[in-house]
Amino acid sequence: MKKTLPVLVAFCIFGLISGCGDIKDAIDIVFHITYNHIFTIQGNTATPSYEINLEDNDDYKRYKDKIRSINIDYIQYSIISNTGGEGIGDIYAGSYGSAFSRATKVAQTIRFAAGETREETDVEWINKAFLESLLSGEKLSLWAVGNGSGVDIIVPVVIKIKVTTNPLE
Repeated sequence: MKKTLPVLVAFCIFGLISGCGDIKDAIDIVFHITYNHIFTIQGNTATPSYEINLEDNDDYKRYKDKIRSINIDYIQYSIISNTGGEGIGDIYAGSYGSAFSRATKVAQTIRFAAGETREETDVEWINKAFLESLLSGEKLSLWAVGNGSGVDIIVPVVIKIKVTTNPLE
């Protein structure tokens, strides 16, 4: 009986942890990774790519094998300089290191007038699911492109990514 009790207790604990999703979910660890980049958008030409590699983040490296989900919390932008005409700034994403010609439009700024600046504002999503699918591969490239006659803006962008991990995964 002395050996049976510890074995039964171990099986009960294992059963609770592995068999009960609520207990497992309670152990989730959530952290955020924030990226900041300034795009200079001139005309209808793509900016140089901005490369994101989640493995550059220490928390991500620590929990890499235990990740349950990776989601975009938000992408916000501001317009700090606008010396051109009215338009929209489009954001494209593609596989890490790929050419812009293979990128997909994922978001855009709200239409702006000539000379208009703007405080931090959320993007209008076009294809958030595609961007999040790229994050599952840990790396991606982003570009910005003007859409309008004579667009010439400087756009700081903040990308906040939510990562959920579980040490029991």
